[in-house]
Amino acid sequence: MLYRTAIIFIVVFWLTMTGLLVHQQLRPDDSALREVPPTHVVKLMFMHPALSQLNIYSDKLPLGHLNIEPETGKDRQERNLKFNGELQVLIPGAKRERIAWSGELQMDKLLNVKQFTLSVHSHVPADLVSYIKVIPKENIAHYELQASNGVIERQDYTLDEKGARAALEQVGVDAAMLPIETKSVASAVQVKARQSTLEVPGGTMDTYLVTVESNGQTLLECHVDQLGRVVKATTLLGYTLAADDKTP
Repeated sequence: MLYRTAIIFIVVFWLTMTGLLVHQQLRPDDSALREVPPTHVVKLMFMHPALSQLNIYSDKLPLGHLNIEPETGKDRQERNLKFNGELQVLIPGAKRERIAWSGELQMDKLLNVKQFTLSVHSHVPADLVSYIKVIPKENIAHYELQASNGVIERQDYTLDEKGARAALEQVGVDAAMLPIETKSVASAVQVKARQSTLEVPGGTMDTYLVTVESNGQTLLECHVDQLGRVVKATTLLGYTLAADDKTP
């Protein structure tokens, strides 16, 4: 059911953002020769704000796209990441289900998270919008499920294991389906960045490779170019994201 698919997508995204950004496990003290503080890569994105346009693949099969756009506030005291895209979700024994999403990550100039919003849109069996707003300062996530005739469901969840389990239980989803352990996401996420290179048609390009790990498992690897644009990423879920001229 697409409703459950959207919920799983939101909860995975929520847990990852909570562990990665709320707790700020950035490890800037790594002293390896090619290591750089991950914050340096994030700041680079806002020094030269540019749209990152990525296609989403699974085993080289195109399934959707993702756009990421960094912005600074008018007073230059804010650092915001806007994103949108769509994806065909492959459900065993069922037809492909297309979901679309949009959202924004709002931070201050020190990269402290102020607010995270995400909307997931589906059209089968009916037009539905799953909306979540995460406010770290209040330790709360607001959730709504909306249809064309109004709000179907509204609930608040705490940003911890109890809140995650409550969200999953509400839709009858076993927490074991998640690719990461809810108990350890916030405390065990490690983010590393180092100088790297990426093979592209016609040669190689210099990049920063950002790696997100939890309990020894790689959740995300992301190549960022010298202008702060995301050019390629691979995920634990088996998806590859790449710019048009850097397709897998």
